[in-house]
Order: sequence, then C-alpha cells, then structure tokens
Amino acid sequence: MRFAILTGSFYPEPGGLSTFLHYFLPEAQAAGHDVALVTFGEPLPEDAARGYPVTRISRSAGFLRRIVRYVRSARRIARRADTVFVMGFAVLLIPLLGRTPRRIVMKIVGDWSWEMARRRGLTTLGQVEFQTARHALPLRILRAYYLWCVRRADRIITPSQHLARVITGWGVPAERVQVIYNAVPESDLHTVDRAALRAKLGLPASGRLLVSVARLTPIKGVHTAIEALAYLPADVALVVVGEGPQQAELERSAPQGRVLFVGAQTHDRVLEYMRAANVYVLSSVIEGLSHTLLEALSVGTPSVASAVGGNPEVIRDGVDGLLVPHSDPKALAAAVQRILDDAPLAEHLAAAAYQRSRAFNWDDEVRQALAVLTTAG
Repeated sequence: MRFAILTGSFYPEPGGLSTFLHYFLPEAQAAGHDVALVTFGEPLPEDAARGYPVTRISRSAGFLRRIVRYVRSARRIARRADTVFVMGFAVLLIPLLGRTPRRIVMKIVGDWSWEMARRRGLTTLGQVEFQTARHALPLRILRAYYLWCVRRADRIITPSQHLARVITGWGVPAERVQVIYNAVPESDLHTVDRAALRAKLGLPASGRLLVSVARLTPIKGVHTAIEALAYLPADVALVVVGEGPQQAELERSAPQGRVLFVGAQTHDRVLEYMRAANVYVLSSVIEGLSHTLLEALSVGTPSVASAVGGNPEVIRDGVDGLLVPHSDPKALAAAVQRILDDAPLAEHLAAAAYQRSRAFNWDDEVRQALAVLTTAG
C-alpha cells in the first residue's frame, strides 16, 4: 500500500512524533509499503539516503506562503496514497487537501488547541480542566475548528488510555480510537558504565546528576526541576537537554553552577546523557505518553515523573519509578532525594525500569500501527 505521511516536524528535530516516524517508516517499507513524507523544516542532504521521498517546507517563508507550499506538496502525495497518515500541526490542514483521500489516519498525542492556548497565554487551565471549561470566543472558534478536523479521521491512533478518554470526549466514536503505546527500540546502553559516559560527555565525574530532556516551554515544567534544586544538597546538579522559547528565562532562574544547558542533541547523544545521570526527571504539566520517559527506562536510569496524563501508565509508583504531583518542586526534590540516599532502592528502580521498558515493545507498536494504516476506513 501507499502511505502519505503529513507531519509538522520530522527527524532530526526533537519530539516523540519525529522519533517515531524516523524508526517506523523504514519498518513500513520493509513490510512492502511505499511511503512519502511532507513536513516543515530546512532540506537536509541526508534525506536523499532515506529510500523514500521527504519534502521539507522551509519555515523561513511567511506563514501563508509556507502553508500554501505545504498543502500543494501534501495534495501531490495524498492523491497517490491509499492512506494519509497525519499528525501534529498537519491535522489542521486536512480540510485543505480538497478531494478526501481514501483513508485518513491520525496520530493524536495531545490536545493541540490547549497547547496553543497555553503558549499564547489564552488559558492557565490544565489540560483536563480545559476540556469542559467555557472559553472566550476566539478560543472557542480555534478549538471548534481543531475538533472538526480531528473528527474527519477514519481512525485515530493515540498513545495512552488517558488520551483515548480525552478524544472520545471530543465526540469521536470509541471504535475509531485505538490505543497503541509508544515504544522504543531495544538498546544495550543500560549496560554502559556511567563514569565512562560522563567522561565522554564532559560531565563532572563526582557529584550527583539529574537530567531532564524536553522542549523548553512552560508545559514541559523544566522550571519545576530547577526550583527543586533549592531543596537538594549542593552537590546535586541538573543537566537540561533541549531548547525552546523559555530557555533564556530558565537560564536566568537557574542557581549558578548547578544547571548545565546543553541544547538540542542527536538522539543517540540524548540517550547517553540519560544513562550518565543518577536520576531522570520529567516534570511536565501534561504528557500523552512520554517517549523520553520510556527512553530513560530503557537505559536503566531511575526516574521521577509527574503523575499526569499517560505517565502513570508507564511508571508504577514505587515499582519501576516514582511519581509526584506536577508543579511541586518540594515533592519532586523529596522523591529525587529518596533515590539518591537509598542505594538499594536506586539499584532496584534501575533494574525494574529496564524491565518495564520491555513491556513497551517496538515490534508490537509497528505491527499495530501497520494494521490500522492498512485497514482504516
């Protein structure tokens, strides 16, 4: 079959959807399917070696111009496709494709209207409260358009039971929504010596390190991880991997000498930072089902995560990680301290984390996703 992939971002740009597609599309090809992809971003020489066409629409053009270019490219590959697989910002462009393709499958990993409202300062509500609140007229219009686009899908893939409940609350019939948990390919990085990785990465050999990997926006809650340092011993430092619009603000708020911002990194390097840490910290306000949390588990690093969204579907509190309330730096610090002070607990959580990550099997995700893409409609 022929799949047209429409997405807002693609590897090597960070994010769960980018990572998923980077690994999934070669699997789809190996199963005998043809794929073509349209995304935003600057053209990259390595795209020619992927074995399938990748069209990147430059973000340097004005908004309307790049939307027109994106839609033109999307129409071209959609006309030849059996299934159009849509995710991210591209969901909003589905009505512009003209003639409805044979099948539309969407991968929904969050509430785009809520995320946009938070970024624009249009709401301070959490995602759950946002679903039933009454909003100002501009936000109601934006949200109505987004939900109308989502309802056009023949099938929707979503990575957690939490999000499945949210989506059916939008009026999408439950039989059109399928939960397919995110997964990560198996790695042997959990066996690599932490000290060796710290030396390779130029990190301090002594002291205790926390790592957070996130786009630097308020929703990701990195400010909570930074604030938690005030409640932890002075030898505990935080490495922040990622970039984003909140970076300057976070750098100003960080205690001197205790937070290292290393910017965006390659996927392999991100995993190395995770493995080099004593504790992985995920302090998001909301998560659909976090790829980075699964990756931290897969490299055998004890994790502390906010008890929001799909995180409790990944970590069983006290079994293979610790869960804390979101936006609570004291609770986050207490959980981190518990791991740092209890070597047997840290060893148990590290081993249990790796075992837990195997429950989110990559082959299962590929098989289930291909089944939806080939039978939707």
